[in-house]
Amino acid sequence: MSELVATLRDVAFADGSVAHLDLVLDAAPAPEREVFAAMVVVASDDDRYAVVYSPRREEWSVPGGWREAGESVRECAVREVWEETGLRLDADALEPAGHERFTPVSLQGRWPEGGGLMQLFRARVPGHVDLVAALDDAVDPCWLTAAQFGERCGARFWWPLVEAVL
Repeated sequence: MSELVATLRDVAFADGSVAHLDLVLDAAPAPEREVFAAMVVVASDDDRYAVVYSPRREEWSVPGGWREAGESVRECAVREVWEETGLRLDADALEPAGHERFTPVSLQGRWPEGGGLMQLFRARVPGHVDLVAALDDAVDPCWLTAAQFGERCGARFWWPLVEAVL
């Protein structure tokens, strides 16, 4: 069953693009053909969360990014988490948690022309593993408590959905 967490109008992005967004909590995977990106809320056994800094967006976030050609949504999520944190996740262990529906307002934007979905997964990793970014599109990966996570990311448009997943 899906639950609308928030509807946001005229969200402006770092590249100057603007979109309306629906943040939806949902344990079912989003339709694969509509998903252009994936993100993962990664929790450790001691209830800390993996976060990374994006120099392009100038913000902290959960690991994630754009799908590459021929890549499934789960493959995208696994690759992005590995690139941004060094963690190797099992694609089958990813749990769908919700999605963001982008409806473009401006002509430019990194989403497909008609908009689309960003799939949000959650995953749990055993132990406490050091995080190391493999690429420079996300840097300084670290583990944060839920309170620290909220302090660092609570003002972001996507926070209500991630907070509902915590």
